[in-house]
Amino acid sequence: MADSSKPTNKEADRRTFLKIGAGVVAGAAVASVAGVSYYDSVIGGNNSSSSSSVSSLQNQLSSTAQQLSSTQQALNTAQGQVSSLTGQLSSAQQALTSANGQISTLTTQVSTANAQAAALQANLDSDAVFLVLNVNEQAELLALTSAIIPTDSTGPGAKEAGCAYFIDHQLKGLYGNDGNCYVGGPYVQANTTTPVIITDTTWNGTTAGTATTTYTGATATFMSAGTTYTVNYPPTANVRVGAGTRYQYPWNKREFWRLALAGIETYCNATPAYGTNFENLSAANQTQVLTDLWSNKPTAAQFNGILPSDFAYELFFMTWAGFGMDPVYGGNRNMVGWTYTGFNGVNQGNFYGEGMTTKQIMLMTTPVTLKPVSLGQYQKGSP
Repeated sequence: MADSSKPTNKEADRRTFLKIGAGVVAGAAVASVAGVSYYDSVIGGNNSSSSSSVSSLQNQLSSTAQQLSSTQQALNTAQGQVSSLTGQLSSAQQALTSANGQISTLTTQVSTANAQAAALQANLDSDAVFLVLNVNEQAELLALTSAIIPTDSTGPGAKEAGCAYFIDHQLKGLYGNDGNCYVGGPYVQANTTTPVIITDTTWNGTTAGTATTTYTGATATFMSAGTTYTVNYPPTANVRVGAGTRYQYPWNKREFWRLALAGIETYCNATPAYGTNFENLSAANQTQVLTDLWSNKPTAAQFNGILPSDFAYELFFMTWAGFGMDPVYGGNRNMVGWTYTGFNGVNQGNFYGEGMTTKQIMLMTTPVTLKPVSLGQYQKGSP
């Protein structure tokens, strides 16, 4: 008989099943507990605390996102400003390039002007400025004086001495205004032999009114109030060059020169052999024109009623005066005229320490050439 204390096969199988099931359940419980412990370690083991941390992180992320958005907007604005500044910089660069070009042009112009000013300054001083004559008259007079005393291999001429400036300055002063000269009419050219009729003349204190005075040779017949007067007129006698009696004109010297200068240009342009202004002629033709003046070839109409030889004398005399007078009068610049001709000015033998006396110089058998001294230098004393 079977042992009733031993389980049957069915009971053994059930117990085994229960054991296995219990083990599975127990393993699951252990696994469950282990899983909770792991997640607790990750999120803090406290569900409430974990939710708070996540919310805080979300807030931070939201705030950071807002900051990033704000920064992006600021960056966009900055990029727009940079683009605008780049455009302005480009315009400014173009303007600067244009300005640099203008500055370069102006610099060149200034440099040219400075060079011209330096050249003018080298040729001009206080005496080398025209005061009376206009630009056309200046060019003509410079040519006239240079034709009389040209600059050549032997030495300086009227140009270096400033003769044209000397004449112009004299026309501005007493000479040009007939200072210290008797200028009362009537005006009859020297050596007159044919009748000359002058109306409205005052003679011997009596006014002629509409009456006329007739001059023939050296005799003047004057009629006034029905009475005829006969007088001698000495200026009609023969004159020598430089005597002063040659000048018999109703104009002062300033107008006399202007009319004569205009007459020369009229004559030169009207003469087929010349056909241009005096200053444009060749040296040979300029010399020929001067010869024509002395020969009275220009007509009275061409020469504004002036006898050409009268002006030729005045032109010649004043040119040489500008070349040989003391520089104090505005000519003979740097004493080139005196140096060229060997004139000593007011140097009496020892101004520059030469050690000579006036008596020694007077007794010398061989002439000595002294360096010239002007009145201005003499007044200032020895150098």
